Amino acid sequence: MKKHPWFPLPWHPSGQPDVIRFPKRQLRAVAALEYLATGLTAVAWAPLVATAYATAPAGRGDAPPADFCACAVGDETDPGRWREVLTLVRDLGLRRTLLRVPVWRRGELPRFRAWAEDLAAATGHPPLIAILQERASVSHPGRWAADLHGIFRVLGPVAEAFQVPIAPNRTKWGCFHTGEALDLLTTAHRVAARHPGVRLVGPSVIDFEPLPAARLLLNFRRFTVQAVTAQLYVDRRGGPHAKQYGWFDLARKIRLQWALAACSARVAHGAPLWITEVNWPIVDTDEFSPAADDVCVDEDTAAGHLLEYYRIAWATGLVQRVYWWSLIHPGFGLVDPRGGSLRQRPAYHALRKLLRGG
Repeated sequence: MKKHPWFPLPWHPSGQPDVIRFPKRQLRAVAALEYLATGLTAVAWAPLVATAYATAPAGRGDAPPADFCACAVGDETDPGRWREVLTLVRDLGLRRTLLRVPVWRRGELPRFRAWAEDLAAATGHPPLIAILQERASVSHPGRWAADLHGIFRVLGPVAEAFQVPIAPNRTKWGCFHTGEALDLLTTAHRVAARHPGVRLVGPSVIDFEPLPAARLLLNFRRFTVQAVTAQLYVDRRGGPHAKQYGWFDLARKIRLQWALAACSARVAHGAPLWITEVNWPIVDTDEFSPAADDVCVDEDTAAGHLLEYYRIAWATGLVQRVYWWSLIHPGFGLVDPRGGSLRQRPAYHALRKLLRGG
């Protein structure tokens, strides 16, 4: 079997790739050594990570500032509604935004640059650019390098930083194991060195999965990230206080993520922790929801969870900003675009209240 076999990544209306529909056991032999490396990393680094966890800085008690409460704008945004998007951004009072740029839309980079410039003008800050990889980015490394060169050349002057990769611990996002994600990061570091001013952030592990997070941060590869990013969804069967593994509520998950970053030589000194994706899917949104209805919530509950998440994350003193995913989407967005209008959900007003010091 090839070292990096190709497989398709069909897109789903929920704003993410669809579930992979072929037997993954065909690929597990390729990943066996990487699984072993992940286990050994966890064992070897456990004492240092535990020490960092126990000695993390104390929290803070004031309300989160506007720079802390951020929001993402998805690549699914209708170009015909872009003016309305900017109106929403200004109405919310957003200062920090994230814009997704998929590599497979490589022919549309001038449009993404115009969007990034608009977001910078509306917020006073350039957006964070999240680069979405495809399977060919892994199976054909030359294509990944070429895509990065193009993205950095066009968007580098208008981006705060570039997040790579996206959800590397989920096969449907293109990486079958963490070794492949490390390859993407190493290449990105090498390409970024040829584009002055370009900053990389990562590794963007999705959900709370300490083992892949440890492997991606505690290694001997040649790359450096200027901020540590995590797509830190909590257990969707409850709010931010819900516990996983009987212990880890949101505050403890953040503390562990911070401890892993504090021990990593792949992280620039003093680099902040950014949570670049979180939401609760809305019930009865059918194919647009990324989760089954039994873990979805109503709109009022989602708004309450948003407020609680931001306040808990800020109170830890370990997170610099949190991005809600996303501004507009039927299944989980702050705004519901169904029915030909942009209906502001309760979560929209909850975030607006936070951004205005409420």
